[in-house]
Amino acid sequence: MTRFTHTIVVAHAVILLGSAAASADQNTVGSISSPHLTASQDAGADRADARAFFQSLVDRYRRLVAYEDVADVVQITTRPGEEPQRVETRIAATIQDNKLRVETPGSQVRDGIGLDVPLNTSPAMDAFVQKYNLWIAPHMALRFTDEPLQDFRLGVDEGFTPTKVETVTIDNKSMVHLQLTSGDGLSEDYTARFDLYVNPESMLIERIEGEQRLPDGADYRTTLDITPIRADESQVIPSDDADIDQESADKMSHVPPGRSIASFG
Repeated sequence: MTRFTHTIVVAHAVILLGSAAASADQNTVGSISSPHLTASQDAGADRADARAFFQSLVDRYRRLVAYEDVADVVQITTRPGEEPQRVETRIAATIQDNKLRVETPGSQVRDGIGLDVPLNTSPAMDAFVQKYNLWIAPHMALRFTDEPLQDFRLGVDEGFTPTKVETVTIDNKSMVHLQLTSGDGLSEDYTARFDLYVNPESMLIERIEGEQRLPDGADYRTTLDITPIRADESQVIPSDDADIDQESADKMSHVPPGRSIASFG
């Protein structure tokens, strides 16, 4: 993967942010492979259970005062009459001082040559960066949006409904599968669907599979394989407008270290 594949990732977000589409190199076409899933015999629950589990997940992420992960990301965009574009990259998401930072190979290059600090900033620019960060790291929407179901995904104005929660097995590991479908969750002609795979012990998302119809008619699919490295939380769930005081956090929950977030491939 070259440094410039990051520009392809930016293009997907730019489409939905009202800017002109960015050009990108085409890569080898391929499908996003899913892990082998085996549903347990008693798996599945009604929507009330799915909504309750989603709220528990939101509460977990909103208690985080410090968090780090790395994620291997695959994105495939298919437009009628064109060859699909496939992008593979690695990102790192960090929560610190109540702020989200998402690092990509491109941002690390800019850091290294001192170009990552903008000369001028504005609320509009900050909002753009935040929307882009949530586009490439959608699990952070649980922490950094006021209405996670309504605002989970840029370009899905109708929001999402939790439609399924079940216990599954992924590579001999027990996980909780939570399905989010756009709109009321009843129509087969949905705009987007995201499947979250949650570690039931840490209550952290470790895999995301998403599909979305973009405004220009393109079919967009993404997967993230996420390795949490650090997850420190406060016992108090912050309100939407309140900052988290890290010094006042009276309990921390630490996830054992995984891969270094600096190890971009």
